Amino acid sequence: MSLDSFITDRQTRWSELEQMVNRARRGRLRTTSADELERFGILFRHASSDLAIARRDFPDAAITEYLNQLCSRTHPLLYRGSPVRLSTLPRAFLLGIPRAWRSAWPYMLTSVATLALGFLAGWIAVYLRPDLRASLVPASLFDQMARGQVSGGVDYAPLAAFDIIQNNIRVALIAFAGGVLLGIPTVLALVSNGWMLGTVAAAVSIGGYNLQFWSLIAPHGVIELSIIVIAGGSGLMLGDAILRPGQLRRGDALSAAARRAVWLACGAALLLVVAGCLEAFVSPSRLPEGAKLAVGASTGVVLYLWLLLAGRRRVVVEAPSLDRAGDAIMHAGGYPPHNPLVKPG
Repeated sequence: MSLDSFITDRQTRWSELEQMVNRARRGRLRTTSADELERFGILFRHASSDLAIARRDFPDAAITEYLNQLCSRTHPLLYRGSPVRLSTLPRAFLLGIPRAWRSAWPYMLTSVATLALGFLAGWIAVYLRPDLRASLVPASLFDQMARGQVSGGVDYAPLAAFDIIQNNIRVALIAFAGGVLLGIPTVLALVSNGWMLGTVAAAVSIGGYNLQFWSLIAPHGVIELSIIVIAGGSGLMLGDAILRPGQLRRGDALSAAARRAVWLACGAALLLVVAGCLEAFVSPSRLPEGAKLAVGASTGVVLYLWLLLAGRRRVVVEAPSLDRAGDAIMHAGGYPPHNPLVKPG
């Protein structure tokens, strides 16, 4: 079969399908009759078959790209997922975030390692240059620690919580959005935050006030550092999608990574509020130091039990529905649904 005869015999069907797609995209699919919907499906199946033939016989022809785009536009109209119901959002939120976090574990580990590298570098710098201690931690703070007065009160805690959450959002956004710039700002944000914590921790350690310092940091610090790690891991995932798109176009790879990162961004937003409230109300309070350390440990245990265990279940499916079940599992974990009819790239 020649290319001209292939196009001539099928062009009428393609044009009809394209017109139906254009009408559906203008919101008229709901008013389409049952017969027209059936015709829509038939035309799509014919177009999918034609696309398979075109890929085999005319892989470099413009008509193959046209059919690929036509099927790409039609598929989500006919096979769209179930509508989102508000009643399902809490469960999806509580299960989707841990699944997305676990699916991105290489990036999370890289984020932790980068943050730890900055912390270690800052700690070593202070021990090699003890004179930096005075510039990192004011003498007045050491005096307060010596008298056990590092509390600060909570008279303006609500306002302080708002300011702290704003600052945490800024740091998380830099780490997250920096991914679209090849992840360079993300790495810098992780290293700088690790460096800042490492230098201050080393300076306090030299002064002999570890208990006072870590009791001040622990209540909010576990969650706050987790936010930075999650935001950093998400940014690294976006940067990796640009640097290593695989068989996808860079824009498509970035879009797929961004859909996975949405769950992580939701989780970071929730944790930002919790961390800000703890830092404003608990960390500077007059609770005993042991109680503050216990709060920090408890928040860490609850957080990581949720991230590690929530949403784990065994899925058993029959053989004929493996593809569809795989799409559902991937989609629940933040991955884009698989479309076997459209060739990536």
